[in-house]
Amino acid sequence: MDLLKRGCSLIGVFLVAWTLSWAQAPDAPASGPGAKLSLLEALESTLANQPQLHLGQQQVEISRALKQQASGQFDLTVGSNFSQNHLDTPLTLYEQEIAAIGGSSASYLAQDLSTFNAGATKLYRNGIAINPTYQTIRITDNSTTKEGTNFSQLMFQVMVPLMRGRGRAVVAAQETAADIEVNATLLDLNQTISSLFSGTATAYWNALAAERALEVARASEERGGVYVDTVQTLINADRLARTEINQATANLSGRMANRVSAEQTLIEAQQQLALAMGSTADQMSSAGNPSEDFPPVGAETLPVVDSTLMEKYVQKALQRRADYLASQRRVREADVLLGAARNQLKPLVTLNLDTGVSGLSEGTGLAQFFSSPYHSIKGLDALAGITYNFPPRNDLATGQLRQAQAALTQAEIRRDDLGRNIASAVVTALNGVHNAIVQVLKSRESVKAFQAALDGEQEKFRLGVNSLTDVLTLEDRLTIAMQSQVNAELAYALALTQLRLATGTIVEPDQAVQSVDRNVFFSMP
Repeated sequence: MDLLKRGCSLIGVFLVAWTLSWAQAPDAPASGPGAKLSLLEALESTLANQPQLHLGQQQVEISRALKQQASGQFDLTVGSNFSQNHLDTPLTLYEQEIAAIGGSSASYLAQDLSTFNAGATKLYRNGIAINPTYQTIRITDNSTTKEGTNFSQLMFQVMVPLMRGRGRAVVAAQETAADIEVNATLLDLNQTISSLFSGTATAYWNALAAERALEVARASEERGGVYVDTVQTLINADRLARTEINQATANLSGRMANRVSAEQTLIEAQQQLALAMGSTADQMSSAGNPSEDFPPVGAETLPVVDSTLMEKYVQKALQRRADYLASQRRVREADVLLGAARNQLKPLVTLNLDTGVSGLSEGTGLAQFFSSPYHSIKGLDALAGITYNFPPRNDLATGQLRQAQAALTQAEIRRDDLGRNIASAVVTALNGVHNAIVQVLKSRESVKAFQAALDGEQEKFRLGVNSLTDVLTLEDRLTIAMQSQVNAELAYALALTQLRLATGTIVEPDQAVQSVDRNVFFSMP
């Protein structure tokens, strides 16, 4: 009877130590040198610091610059020129005799020629081009025009394309395509932001899971230490064989190894989170620890996944996914360029209309040089004509057309292929959310069942109908179940993130300036 009482008292010591270890396990401090970090703070850091985002912004700037370059062909171009020439031309005997009749005895003609030109060109997006020009020429020599003659001409030319190069759709095709590309690049940027937010949320949940896994491993290690102490106490009391300490020590060593592995996993997860947030090199050593819990899971959150729900989410994705919208823009862009390429197959037929006035004044003064357009005007000059130009083979235009047709086909194939992949990603993510919820609910049931089973084994051990090995084995299985629950909650958080990314519901696809909403990662779209 005394032996039974002493055995029961030792068992009581073991159970008290066991209970204390379970009570202390949740209070284990989180590892990592960084402060607590919310998901919102992580997302805001990504938006402000992530290098990939800055690269995307520069790509938008490049596309805007290319659009500006394409618009440059419609800029007004102005120019002017002034030249002064002096020519000494020998005269023949006959020319000298003629000059002598006029009172000149020179054997050569000394001529000064002053020329001033000014003009402008402007191409309109309908294909019409205008070219106003102004020219003044002053001639002085040592013979008949010693007093100087100023001749001016003011002309206005209009060129109207009749076939090739006619219409805004053709003439402004490059500009239109460049403008579409700007919009497509903005959509690319928003898709990049969506992907970066998704990556940050994924890294955040992985870091949280690693932290929870470390807590489970630390608690398990502490309980393993209690096992060793309890077994040693029983051995010292001659209630267990001395060889039993080997099993308890081996069990503790294994749990210590798991804890060390969990610490390394947490460090790696924290570094991945810091990288996703765009942290600088000197911030890597102070990565923060997640402060938020996993998204809540309950039986009421379990969606009924059927063909109707999947079709609804697929259609939502095709309407909101920025990369798919960008691919649609690029199909339109290629179609615009194809229309312009077809136009190049037509002959170049241009109606040319010129009108203007000519003036003349004499004198060598500056006033006579610039006032000549207003003197001696006799009437309106006019010219009309048609020019025709067409290469019989036209290989250049034909090759450009084939290239444009292939580019359009490529754009359509890329769009359709992206649509297929988006639909597949949505179906996978939607089922992933459903299965993750089931996994979380079942893992919770598993933890509760193992806890109840462990309580039963402890009761059997108290009654002396089982061994310490049975208790240790079941406790290890409970630890595995707790880790499985952490993994299940992580799987649900990641599934929500993937569904948000697949459906394009993380950010607004056509919004120039994005805001951060952490709530999108806590619920289904």
